[in-house]
Amino acid sequence: MPTVVGIRFKDSGKIYYFDPGDLELHTGDPVIVETVRGLELARVAFERREVSDDAIVGELKPVVRRAEADDLARMAELQQYHAEALARCAEKVQEHGLPMKLVKAEYSFDGSRLTFFFTADQRVDFRQLVRDLARMFKTRIELRQIGPRDEAKMLGGIGPCGRILCCASFLPDYARVSIKMAKDQDLPLNPSKISGVCGRLLCCLAYEHEQYLEMRSLLPKRGTWVMTPDGPGEVVGQHVLKQQVLVQLASSGMIETYDLPQITLATEQVAAIARARAAEGITPMRANKSDRGERRMLRDEIEAFEWSDDLSLLEDEDQPPPPPPMPMLPPPVESNRDAEQSRSRSRHRGGNTNKSQPAPATSPPKQQRKASATAKPASPPKPASPTATNTTGGSSGKQRRRRKNTGK
Repeated sequence: MPTVVGIRFKDSGKIYYFDPGDLELHTGDPVIVETVRGLELARVAFERREVSDDAIVGELKPVVRRAEADDLARMAELQQYHAEALARCAEKVQEHGLPMKLVKAEYSFDGSRLTFFFTADQRVDFRQLVRDLARMFKTRIELRQIGPRDEAKMLGGIGPCGRILCCASFLPDYARVSIKMAKDQDLPLNPSKISGVCGRLLCCLAYEHEQYLEMRSLLPKRGTWVMTPDGPGEVVGQHVLKQQVLVQLASSGMIETYDLPQITLATEQVAAIARARAAEGITPMRANKSDRGERRMLRDEIEAFEWSDDLSLLEDEDQPPPPPPMPMLPPPVESNRDAEQSRSRSRHRGGNTNKSQPAPATSPPKQQRKASATAKPASPPKPASPTATNTTGGSSGKQRRRRKNTGK
């Protein structure tokens, strides 16, 4: 098994394995190490130890030497040019009109490389910009696009909790955070409440997620029915850290808070009573409606309600039902023929033809014939009685003979 030491290039960066050789190194010592980009200044994260071969990725680079005071002074001098290099690069970015935001500029330990970190919403073609910067600074230029979390880690800041950002102080890797973690911890799903200065979900949501899941598994889930000291009820809420549940009682509908030991004790007592009754041969009886909650009783009454039963109370059983209404016939309409006959009868009775006389009252059989002649009944009209027909026919014949004798 190889012997390695942990090396960290930044205070909150990742830890890389290096071969210490014969050097006796302690935690926090500045060292010069060899990387693919040349010599770099770093610090020891942990002392030498043995690790498995699978833990080493790639080639194991050696630790060159301890860092001296001149090395630290040289690195501090190069850091003074970071702000100036960033300002000059920003001018070139504005000239080319590139949609990118510069974050930080860094020189390597030997000054042979200058790296610019920037953020952008999409890929940026900065090839011409690199050429201009190389002619300006007379060194090798590297442009690296980073995300919002890396930006917050480089710039630093203070989080909503009032402490220095975790990513800028001690967090080596970014935890995988999801909305489900906020839901499991009963946090408000408000972006301003669960987001950090980088605009992403808070990394600290992942710190206690496993503990929340473990404590939540001990509590009854929402929607389940439990036994409480005040009777059965439905779980409508949870206090995970306090190990309490909110129960809506079936008897009163009130929401009460109970500790987990209270729920457990009440459940055990009911189970003991049920076992004792079962041993005596007593079968459980179905609870009456009076034992249920008010909401459940109201729902059962509404579902079982029959309108026909209540509407039957409005009917009067002592009196017989009223007969159906008779169909109304239209009033009789006098035809032109009947009107002419009425006028001729009035003239022969000695009246003045110029004066209009009211029509004589007709006999009931004649009215019935007129109504049947003018109306349109569903069935054919009944013929008039023989007596009425002979009387009418006789009077008409006398009138015709009288007009023939007089010459009129």
